[in-house]
Amino acid sequence: MSITAFVPARSGSKRLSNKNIKMLADKPLVVWTLEACLNAPSIKKVIFSTDSKEYWDEVCKFICSDRLVLSLRSPEEAGDKVKIFDYLQQNIDNIFDNDTEHFLLALPTMPLRSSEHIEQVVSLATEVGCGVFSAVEYEAPVSFAFSMEDKNNWNPLLETNPMLTGNTRSQDQVSYFHPNGAIYLKSLVDMRRSDTRTFYQDSVPFLMKRSESVDIDTEFDFYLAEYLLNNLKLDE
Repeated sequence: MSITAFVPARSGSKRLSNKNIKMLADKPLVVWTLEACLNAPSIKKVIFSTDSKEYWDEVCKFICSDRLVLSLRSPEEAGDKVKIFDYLQQNIDNIFDNDTEHFLLALPTMPLRSSEHIEQVVSLATEVGCGVFSAVEYEAPVSFAFSMEDKNNWNPLLETNPMLTGNTRSQDQVSYFHPNGAIYLKSLVDMRRSDTRTFYQDSVPFLMKRSESVDIDTEFDFYLAEYLLNNLKLDE
């Protein structure tokens, strides 16, 4: 299986300015993801896709590898309304070389994903013969979810909501999971199919721990990720 990793990091960030190069512990946020990909034996090349030469220059201060290459996007290609799935599907033949059979998408906002996780995903994909996406269990039972039309009214998501039925024992709640954005592994053949609309079609989930699934979006997320990096053994 010939795999090229693709790590996108656009410069625009509305909630947290330049978060992709903001320092986390002792290195910029995006470097954690790039190093995880470079340290995974199954990855032959890592493409850093950005609209910022400044980002590339910052990355090069921490990483020196001929397996890491720059793919510079235009501002239009890196806009906040551009879906990375659409960008990859529309530009797949320009991004990846002819030797690449599969690509691994790794979002830079997930710094606690490791090279070991990547290798486990590759092994799973080889075993099942299809794509893989990483996921994590919801922190709280989804069965309790409700929406609010205003501050005085709530509407349950499910008819079986324990707030209606009274069955509030945590042991009785069904576990639900969601993609965490750490790893997507898919074949280029699948991506070229006209009926492929998401990374999740014809793919199976690879479950990760909550402590490995911190998604950086706010200052608090940075503090949490740094605490986990400094104080917990994430491989246990």
